Amino acid sequence: MIAIAVALLIGLAALVIVARADIDHTLTLSWARNGEPISQTVTVSAEGETNANVTVPNATTDKRLKIAIDVSEVKLLYIHSTQAVTIETNSASSPADTLTLAANKPLLWYVGCGWALPLTTDVADFFITNAGGTAADVKVRVLEDTTP
Repeated sequence: MIAIAVALLIGLAALVIVARADIDHTLTLSWARNGEPISQTVTVSAEGETNANVTVPNATTDKRLKIAIDVSEVKLLYIHSTQAVTIETNSASSPADTLTLAANKPLLWYVGCGWALPLTTDVADFFITNAGGTAADVKVRVLEDTTP
């Protein structure tokens, strides 16, 4: 009887591992010059995602966005803003990292892209400054594994 129960538990554990559903983020990277396009699609998968959208009014300093990011588990980071913004991580006065985005020029990083992740420590908050004359719509997309 115990052997049957153990076998059932092992079978259920295997089923849970197999049934894990990954989330895919697909990037389409394109380049063109004089009618000579190059396009590549990159798909990155992980167990979970964190998405945030925030509007940062013009002339706003250090608007707080609570966002949890475990840098050891990040597979993809995409941040886009409609206006130039500065993002400081974890502290407005002594940030762990500072990211500078130009208007409509997204920050993009994914596993295998060849560059280091621009976040060097786990994140609990973004502090976003918009010194421009109009509100900034900021979109953050993070794909990361959620289980050890």
